[in-house]
Amino acid sequence: MKSSVARWKCYKYSDYYRVTAQVYSPINDTWLKGEFLIDTGFRGDVFLERRFYEELGLQLVELPLRIIPAARTLAGSIQLRAALTKIKIANLVFVVKAYTPLYGYGKNMIGRGVLNRLITLLKEREKTCIRL
Repeated sequence: MKSSVARWKCYKYSDYYRVTAQVYSPINDTWLKGEFLIDTGFRGDVFLERRFYEELGLQLVELPLRIIPAARTLAGSIQLRAALTKIKIANLVFVVKAYTPLYGYGKNMIGRGVLNRLITLLKEREKTCIRL
């Protein structure tokens, strides 16, 4: 019989809500670990630093630019690049669209596209927890 006790994986708050996740490289057949900000204002799946994106080799399996939307920010529109890959958070694996800026550096962020598939607890200025 399965226990009804909820199990959670928690990450310490450090000036922002964050999780540790691994992103899959379809080119190298490996996973790369990183720290990701929780960004509820980003409606996409995953946003990656350009260095992280290129280290995974995602630039070799990118989707055509004509089908990738531009990001709207306070500073204006930014053209993006994107590729399909997988992300693993607390042993949960999802197929995602990973974005990075065409120009600039970017940040590692988890958006609502992934958050909507998780049960997430944000404890005020203390921790972020994902239900397993």
